[in-house]
Amino acid sequence: MTKITAVAEMPASSIGSRVAAAAEQYSSRLILTPENGWNLTTRAALLALIVIWAVKLAATWAAWGNLTIDSGHEMYVPTVLSEGKMLYRDVWFMCLPVAPYFNSYLFRLFGVHLNVLYLAGSFSALGSAIFLYLTGMRLGSWVGGWMAGAVVLLEAFQPSLFCFPLPYSFNAVYGCLTATCFAWMIVRACSAGGQSWIFGAGIASAVALLLKLEFGAACYLGLGILIVVRGLRQRSWKIVLKDSVAILPGLLLCAAVIRWMVSIAGFDFITQENFMSWPTSYFIKTYGKFWLDSTGFSLNAEAFAASAQRTLILLGIWQGIALVVRWKRELSRETILRTVLFLFAAAQMMTNLTWREALLAVFFPQDMVLYVTIAALVSWVYFFRHPKLDRVFAVAMLLSFSSLLAIRILLKTIPSGYPIYYNGPIVLCLFLISLPLLRSPVAFPRFAVPAEAFVCALCLASVVLYVREEGSYSKYYVPMVTDRGVIRTWPDMTVNYKEAIDFMKEKNALGESVLSIPEDTSLYFLSKTHCPVRVFQFTPGVLVPGKMTDELIGEIEKKKVRYLLWSNRIFPEYGVPRFGTDYDKNFGEYLLKHYRWLGSVVKEPVSVEDWTAFVWERKAEAQPQPR
Repeated sequence: MTKITAVAEMPASSIGSRVAAAAEQYSSRLILTPENGWNLTTRAALLALIVIWAVKLAATWAAWGNLTIDSGHEMYVPTVLSEGKMLYRDVWFMCLPVAPYFNSYLFRLFGVHLNVLYLAGSFSALGSAIFLYLTGMRLGSWVGGWMAGAVVLLEAFQPSLFCFPLPYSFNAVYGCLTATCFAWMIVRACSAGGQSWIFGAGIASAVALLLKLEFGAACYLGLGILIVVRGLRQRSWKIVLKDSVAILPGLLLCAAVIRWMVSIAGFDFITQENFMSWPTSYFIKTYGKFWLDSTGFSLNAEAFAASAQRTLILLGIWQGIALVVRWKRELSRETILRTVLFLFAAAQMMTNLTWREALLAVFFPQDMVLYVTIAALVSWVYFFRHPKLDRVFAVAMLLSFSSLLAIRILLKTIPSGYPIYYNGPIVLCLFLISLPLLRSPVAFPRFAVPAEAFVCALCLASVVLYVREEGSYSKYYVPMVTDRGVIRTWPDMTVNYKEAIDFMKEKNALGESVLSIPEDTSLYFLSKTHCPVRVFQFTPGVLVPGKMTDELIGEIEKKKVRYLLWSNRIFPEYGVPRFGTDYDKNFGEYLLKHYRWLGSVVKEPVSVEDWTAFVWERKAEAQPQPR
């Protein structure tokens, strides 16, 4: 006869004891797994990552980036730096200097070619995946590390500007590589007595800071926590002092680079007339909230209410999965209630989502950064109860750093867009905190590893299906062959862009300069020409009203810019679609006053959706007069 027990009849002390025991059991399953060593299985898993990388690289070759949006400056800026120009002073740039200078050195070594960028970004994706795999092995879950690495590789080769081979920003690509390396180092440092891993983490933090502010801030905050806690564990301020000395070279490197940047034309010139993501920049003050909300950093009641609803449904699903994994033969009221909860949550999810969306919602939840952040706080509580356990320390550090790194995608972690550069460590952490649900010391002990592999497979399946659907249009791409390499894009884009490239080459051969507006920076790179002024793109928030705008107009007058190539690029993502009309109005008025419309650079008629550009020539009466 089956015994049914009512939970409500239990005394409060009994419920509290059960909760405490469950928490202790959960934590022990998380931290007591041994570190994975190198054997046939782990070596084969590493080889599998390399195979996935090679297959994705070959299958998607050259179908990356966006000719019109962002990717162009990742081609153009390193090119002019390789020719001897100085960043910020001679050519505008919105980020810190490491990535463009590093790519410029690659251009000097291997030539100015798209393949150089393709391979640099591709190897960065592979490196990120390997570091995640090594971190997972160190924490006793090579399966979790492998899964996180595979997710990064699946995300990295999408046919958009959010990829690794030709991204919207190589600063983000190299930042991802540096952050995963840093994560591996701090996990090693948690069980190491010396300062070698602290030194390495300090250098990685410095590189991260000189790539993107958010990467550097996350690394240095994580490093600060690591150093303080190491001192508290050993009750020695000497350890804190030694660790602080170990990170000093990285700090000095940052100080030297920042000093050089400021020496160019002052602090405000860098932060206000170059950087876009600086807290007080014109872009952040004008478009920052709109931009952050669209990328998942929405700190308002409505966003958190939606997150809570998704979380409740997800908890209902996952407690049902745990119930199946740890099934017991006896029937209880708790089992019945949990089964009903699972069925209700599943019905809610399938009612509102397609099966592919439901699979992604369960195994790649968009609120995973929030979940890992909560888990990080809980892990520190457990750590201070067991301060001598290295594994607890390492898990708490990894959870904390991953949360800091991915805070900008707090409520919108998806396998595309900006999140692909931040979500690798988060995916690993989510798998780690899910492991105890899949490990049962009582029932079916041999089921743990197959259950982990099964969940891993479902997570990868959700990402594969998402990425395949998102990038399905790339099958229509055709190669566009240029002097600087091949890039695959839409057939009409190939024809139209070639005509624009030919126009710029023709005018350059005649000694006449062409300014591309509002963006399409790749035209300069692909036509082997140069932007006639310091600022090469005019997206919302780049051009600051006042001094910067006046200096730009003065530069146009001085350089005698003959032609404008004005494309039909619009910016709905910022809420101000049209250049010169909805934003940068003063500059737009200047251009309309001094230039006259000649016609389309594209010979054949195009549809509204197709890319095109119009040629504007400087009016004769507006030509600068010789002195």
